[in-house]
Amino acid sequence: MEFWSIVGDITILLGAAALLGILAEKAGLSGVVGYLIAGMMVGPGLLNWISSGEDVIRDMAEIGVALLLFTLGLEIDGQKLKQLFGRGIFLGLGQVLGTGILAWAISQLFHVDLNTSIIIGAMAALSSTAVVARVLQNRAELDAPHGRVTITVLVLQDIAIVPLMILVGVLGAKHGDASVATLVGGAAAKLAVLLIIIFLVGVLVLPRVFGAALIRRSAELPIVVGIVTCLSAMWLAFQLGASPALGAFVAGMILAGSPFAAQVRGDVAPFRSIFLTLFFVTTGMLADLPWLTHGYHFLWVIGISIGIVVGKTIIVWIVGITCNIPRRVSIASGLCLAQIGEFSFVLGSASLAAGILADDVFQLMISASLVTLLLAPLLIGRSRQVATWIDKSLGRTPVDESDDAIASMRNHVIVLGYGVAGKSVTNSLLESGNQVLVIDMGPMGVLQARKDGASSLIGNVQRRDVLEHAGISSAKLLVTTLPDYRSTVETIDQVRSLSSSIPIVARARYSRHATLLSSSGADIVVDEEVCVGRTLGEQVMQQLGL
Repeated sequence: MEFWSIVGDITILLGAAALLGILAEKAGLSGVVGYLIAGMMVGPGLLNWISSGEDVIRDMAEIGVALLLFTLGLEIDGQKLKQLFGRGIFLGLGQVLGTGILAWAISQLFHVDLNTSIIIGAMAALSSTAVVARVLQNRAELDAPHGRVTITVLVLQDIAIVPLMILVGVLGAKHGDASVATLVGGAAAKLAVLLIIIFLVGVLVLPRVFGAALIRRSAELPIVVGIVTCLSAMWLAFQLGASPALGAFVAGMILAGSPFAAQVRGDVAPFRSIFLTLFFVTTGMLADLPWLTHGYHFLWVIGISIGIVVGKTIIVWIVGITCNIPRRVSIASGLCLAQIGEFSFVLGSASLAAGILADDVFQLMISASLVTLLLAPLLIGRSRQVATWIDKSLGRTPVDESDDAIASMRNHVIVLGYGVAGKSVTNSLLESGNQVLVIDMGPMGVLQARKDGASSLIGNVQRRDVLEHAGISSAKLLVTTLPDYRSTVETIDQVRSLSSSIPIVARARYSRHATLLSSSGADIVVDEEVCVGRTLGEQVMQQLGL
């Protein structure tokens, strides 16, 4: 009987989520907003339609977050991993420590006791991987500059939950409990065991499993093996006291090198969507509306929510500047991260159970979290426009003027972006004797372009002063290799406002964006899907001897 009661509750939750999600989409909002509101409505704070099994459903919903991180891990190849654990470590640590210290300091101003202030700072430091990654994925902005920075910080935050949970144990420890050194050493050892086991399985076992003839011939078995790998990593991480989602992420990275990574990623998507929807709805159920309307609680919630949005944006902006990330990208990333996330619920619940947080403080942080989660899709959707406006208001973006030859360049080709595509185009142009100026937002790309023989500068290509400094009026051609179509459209608009005659060659990752780029002013659009199809056709004909 209990089983069917849980099935009924899940049906109510998903039905309410579908209805409110549709209404949210029609209103121009993210479906995530509808899911959160659905949870608030059917949960114990309002209609109380969920009769039993709330904890079971919430545990099931955690699978959605893990599957999301699993699929993100499947997309991280060796190059992305190198970037993640290079500059990403400083980004993530800087954001977590900076936000935590700021929230702790503000709490101290209101005479909150030390331990509570520390937990408030820790909860405020964590953003929502589930909401942010989902919205960025839906907006096709995971590969945008601010998307890459945001995901890097989110992954480091998920890793940070391990030492933060240790911190809860230390603050809640009574006299006679294990020493701090014992707690920290034990947790570090467990985390090391988790990583070693997953790595060894990924290197020694999975290649043989995926390489088996039976697996290669089957359409279903690779998916089953992938799901089993994900769930096993989650279970192992939980048993070792780490975040199950972190275990799933590591498992995804291990599988990223397999030939079945794309297939697993695609087939896992429906399960991920269902469980993630459950996660968002159960998160909305945490809202205690009677508590919120009592006294001046709602004013405190509004104040904390505003502080989180403004404070985290400024912290990420400052940390981004220290890591040589362009100002516009840092601000946009800060807005994407400006919420209190799902792992803060875990941290807060553990602190409440340990007697560190009072119930009112816990409800205050949870309510502020829900408000910031409701605002998150809107802030992420407007992050680029807001960042651009702030960037312009603060004046010129610094550009690299160390190369005096740039100012005197004439009849040159400007290449925007120096990834794989930009490098290939630049090499072809240099081999044919053309002068090439590369503009990239990252110092590594600029340095590599100079090593390859091109002139280069750091700058935001959507700014007039950067394009003017690049000599847009005297260039003979502009090539944009930016992977994000929104950035490409904005760049083309800016270029056309400065020069209506310069030929523009643009890259389109997907066929559905090609027409949009052409209508924006690109003279030639190179459609990646068409190019891949043509190359595949040629290779097939060659293989068949035709």
